[in-house]
Amino acid sequence: MKINKGFIVVVDISGYTSFVKAHNVSKNSNLFKKFLDKINDGHGELIISDLLETVINELDGTLTINKLEGDAALFYALPKNTNEFSIKLIKKLLTSIEIFNNRIEELLFVQSCPCTPCNDMINLKLKCFVHYGEFLIKKIRNFEEIAGQDVIILHRLMKNSINSNEYILFTENASKVSSLKNLKNLEKRKEIIDDFGKINIQVFYPSGNQIEFRKPDLKFKLKNFFKMQKYFWNRKREKNLKEKYLENN
Repeated sequence: MKINKGFIVVVDISGYTSFVKAHNVSKNSNLFKKFLDKINDGHGELIISDLLETVINELDGTLTINKLEGDAALFYALPKNTNEFSIKLIKKLLTSIEIFNNRIEELLFVQSCPCTPCNDMINLKLKCFVHYGEFLIKKIRNFEEIAGQDVIILHRLMKNSINSNEYILFTENASKVSSLKNLKNLEKRKEIIDDFGKINIQVFYPSGNQIEFRKPDLKFKLKNFFKMQKYFWNRKREKNLKEKYLENN
C-alpha cells in the first residue's frame, strides 16, 4: 500500500460537548422543559450540521474531505508545491473561521425556539489543526480513509492546553513546509500528548472575528418563529453530510 506525504487538516467546532451536554441536562429537568425538548429534539445536530457544511463548502476544492467526526471534519491534500499550497490553505482556513461566525449571525433567528441548543448556539466557535506527514489511503467499500501515525498525532493535539476556543494550530512539520509569514503574532508552544511526548506547535489566534450577540427579546422571537420552524423543517428533509460529501468519493 502506497505511503502518501501531504497535509492533514481537521476543523473542529469548539463548544460542541457542552452544547450537547446542556441539551441532555435540559431533558431531565421539569415537565415543561421535557415537552419542549421532545418537540425540538434534534435541533442541536441540525445546527452543527449546518455550520460544518458551511466550512466544508469553503474548503472543498482546496482540501479533500475524508471523514466526518461528529462535530469535526478530517481533510487531506497532496500538493506538489507545499509552500505555495500553504498560502492558499491558510487563506481558506481564515475565511472558514469568518464565514462560520457569519453563519451563526445569520442563524440567530433559531433563538425563537426555547430549546437549549438553539439558545446556546452563539457560544460555538471553530478551531483548525494543520499537520504535514505520512499517511495511507485505505479503500473500504465505497469509502476512503486515511490512516497512520501522523493522523493519530493530529487528533491527539485536539486535546490540548490552549486557553482559547478559536485558533489555527500548526505542528512543527506543517510549519517547516508552510509559508506563515503573513500570520502575525504566532505563539510557539509545546504540547505533551499520549504515546508521542512533547510536540512543538505554533498557534494563530484570529482577531476581528468576535461577534457580540444580545439576548433576543419577545418581539424578536415572535417575529422569527415561523422562519425558525421552516428552517428546521427544511434541514430535516435534506441529505445528511455523509450522503452529500462522502458516498460518491
